[in-house]
Amino acid sequence: MPSRVAVLCSILVAVAVASAGLVRAAEDAPAASGHYNEDAMPPLVSARQVIERAFENFYHYDMHANLEFVVSRQGRVVLDYETELLRKFIDGRAHDLFYFEGDGDMRGRRVLRIQQIDRADDAFVFLPQLRRIRRTVVAQRADKMLGMDLTFEDLEIQRLENFEILGRAASRVGDEMAHIVTLKRLVPGSYDRVDFFIAADDYAMLEVRFYRRDALEPYKITHMERSSMQPYPHHVLPSQIDFIDREAGTETRVVYRRRDVDPELPSSRFSTSSLEKRLHISWMKGWNKNVEVGAQP
Repeated sequence: MPSRVAVLCSILVAVAVASAGLVRAAEDAPAASGHYNEDAMPPLVSARQVIERAFENFYHYDMHANLEFVVSRQGRVVLDYETELLRKFIDGRAHDLFYFEGDGDMRGRRVLRIQQIDRADDAFVFLPQLRRIRRTVVAQRADKMLGMDLTFEDLEIQRLENFEILGRAASRVGDEMAHIVTLKRLVPGSYDRVDFFIAADDYAMLEVRFYRRDALEPYKITHMERSSMQPYPHHVLPSQIDFIDREAGTETRVVYRRRDVDPELPSSRFSTSSLEKRLHISWMKGWNKNVEVGAQP
């Protein structure tokens, strides 16, 4: 007959195993938005691991890029801006510096956005017409960004501590297997929960769907086609991102005309004094804006 101590140890082990199973079941349950595909078996990796690796791949790197923002409504282009972007993580916070080019009232405008821990980001805007810098606090993250149909919320650096993991499922996006990780937002914003479609092979971000509270259908969808993906050391990134706003009836296409990942960037450029200087970002040593995304300098 087994001793009481042995029986008690067996019970404790069984309880521990069952508890671990409940934690894994909650974390790896089918996504709350109902996109589970029974024919696609998910790899043995937790939802937390998937989303952490996807966020690290998609958001967390320094960058120097030329972008184009094209906003269309009913198939007709209504806005078209060329932008040069410089990004650097300083003390763990993202610093974004935008230079707007092309025609229209945005030409020559410069924006410095500094990510804050409490998410009340600071934004400093240089207005060439007034030759002045204005400071704004990006507290209303759903506000339109500088007249475009994107919001500051669309372009923010996501961090997992701002979400609760609701579940993980598996499906296919095109011809490849993908994870679907559903997160519930813990901080105020325009959406309540979000589905991230993440490639199983390399953790590339393929699609994002945003939902209002209690909604069954997303009001906004972000697409990143596999054909647009470009490989970089430790990152796989799209050269084109499509934002589809179903409520506004618009589509915003962001095209990376050129992008350097993790270049050496001077921290001094990310200051309000740099906004007043006429020195263009692309005049930095070694920069050639005519080289296409993915090509070697």
